[in-house]
Amino acid sequence: MKQFSILRYLKQFRLLIFLVSIIGALLVLLFGISQQHYVASAVIQYTNSEAKQGYTPDGSPLNVEEIYSSAVIDSALAELGYKANIDSVRSNCYVEEVIPETQQKLSEAMLENGEDPAYIADTYRVYYVGESDTGEDYARNMLDAIIKNYYEFYAEKYVEEPLQSNGVSALEKGNYDYIESVQVLEDSVSEVLDYLLDKRESHPYFRSVETGYTYNDLYQIYNFLYNYEIPSLYAEILSDAETQDVDLLVSRLTKECEDIELSVTNQKERAASLKTLIENYSERNKEMLDYHYHNADNQDIGTEYILKDVENNEEGSGDKETTYDGLISEYVDLNTKIRQENIEKKHNEYLLSVFKNAQKKEGQKSLTPEEINAKLDHCVGLANKYYQYVKDSGDELNGQLSANYLSMISSINVQPAVNLKLYVAIAIILFLLVGGVGAVLLGRALDFIDYFRYVDKTVQLPNRARCDAYIDELSNRVLEEDFSCMALKMDSLSSLSSKYGRQAGDEVLKNFAMILKSFADLYGFVGYNGTGNFLAFFPNCSSEKQAVILEAIERQVAKYNTLNPERSISYTCGKAVSSTDNIFEIRDLLRLALQRMNSGQITSISENVSEVKEAEV
Repeated sequence: MKQFSILRYLKQFRLLIFLVSIIGALLVLLFGISQQHYVASAVIQYTNSEAKQGYTPDGSPLNVEEIYSSAVIDSALAELGYKANIDSVRSNCYVEEVIPETQQKLSEAMLENGEDPAYIADTYRVYYVGESDTGEDYARNMLDAIIKNYYEFYAEKYVEEPLQSNGVSALEKGNYDYIESVQVLEDSVSEVLDYLLDKRESHPYFRSVETGYTYNDLYQIYNFLYNYEIPSLYAEILSDAETQDVDLLVSRLTKECEDIELSVTNQKERAASLKTLIENYSERNKEMLDYHYHNADNQDIGTEYILKDVENNEEGSGDKETTYDGLISEYVDLNTKIRQENIEKKHNEYLLSVFKNAQKKEGQKSLTPEEINAKLDHCVGLANKYYQYVKDSGDELNGQLSANYLSMISSINVQPAVNLKLYVAIAIILFLLVGGVGAVLLGRALDFIDYFRYVDKTVQLPNRARCDAYIDELSNRVLEEDFSCMALKMDSLSSLSSKYGRQAGDEVLKNFAMILKSFADLYGFVGYNGTGNFLAFFPNCSSEKQAVILEAIERQVAKYNTLNPERSISYTCGKAVSSTDNIFEIRDLLRLALQRMNSGQITSISENVSEVKEAEV
């Protein structure tokens, strides 16, 4: 059997090892891609003075989970135009504290001593983990949008009052008459005016880069719409008593008047109850003063008469403790609301009188319904346009304000969760080792198979089946020049077996085979063809080189015979060379060598060697 040689196996199966490593690396790469996630991170810091105590600018507790709240995620998705489930995005976000190394060591030391470190972080690292089917840019853009919208959310909630929604948008969904549409428009514009008035006072020098307006400019624009455009449209509708459905409008106004009347009645009853309670409270306070100053008329009054004011509130779930100032404030608010509702009621009654008593003659109308709709649409369009100016200015202001309370310490960094290059490199090395071990095992297994199938156990040379296979391999092609073929027969085998026994004959045969094998390992192929016959094939072996090989064989045999005179080796050899004999087909070349061996043309090696020497001379 062939000698165990790792290098020979690796060389023999190098292509297989290469394929195994490449296929293994590709499989690892594909698996890594399917499991790949991109982790985007950024560091933010709360810079308000209260952050170190865990509070926001308005004094409420800081809650960093708001960074990935539903409102923030929804705004981020809308800004990016991505269609994704809010909960799935939120589940991929998380926040962790960033604690300085010195503080961390200090906290550990305090914990070891049983002390509470009581450290509240104001710096946090925000993470977003992108799914395997999204790329690096998706994770970066998503985290950027989340942080940006959180800035606006934080500023609106804790720094600035948020702008109310555009009330004019209700006109697109509701079924309003002309006069009702104008009232909705007026109320919405009035709310924005109050907002702008507050902003004009608190931020007089702010000018939006995007819109180019200050809050005073926006206030004047809205003020013109409120004082001129809307009243003009209002007057034109009332002058002609224009309506889309007079019966429906009268019915609505009548119901509103009844509802207001009922509300005013209830509030008056509540106000009367409060007034009585306030008077009783005052009387009790007077008695308390008289008691403390030892008034002769109140000697029997004790401190138990001092009123805490336990009021039986039928609308509440139980008794509630109030103060005199609270009662006064509620009483004033009730009367103010009663006056406002009375004014609203009188206004609705006036509208009822206008639409009930108006003479609806088409020829006397100054405006057609189309013109009224056009003017109404014009005012609504202006209100929507101006509201967008206010919203854009507010968003820009909130961005600036949030920068004073919330800052971004580091830019967004995106790292793959799986280092594909590293894993592929490890996979290549691993599968090279696996392929190498597999190649050694496979090669050795093939050696065993080859040994049991193609090696003659007596002489340890390729047997007849292997010789036939070798000849079949060469029979499909034309032999190259100087392809040498030799047939050798050990003539002394039968006599040795007869004289010393079969075992002794096999031992001599084996020794002769070992001599031939040494040349096979150096120059080509030598096989045992059975019954003392050997076949030798040497590529690139000219007649001269063949003669040298035969001479070397003869010397080895002579040396053996000298050492074993009683069991000497005698053999006959026949040779053929493709270029010399002009035969380039393996079977024909072998046939010629066998013929020469059987005819005894070359029986004396010494004569052949002398011929070669004469040819060289």
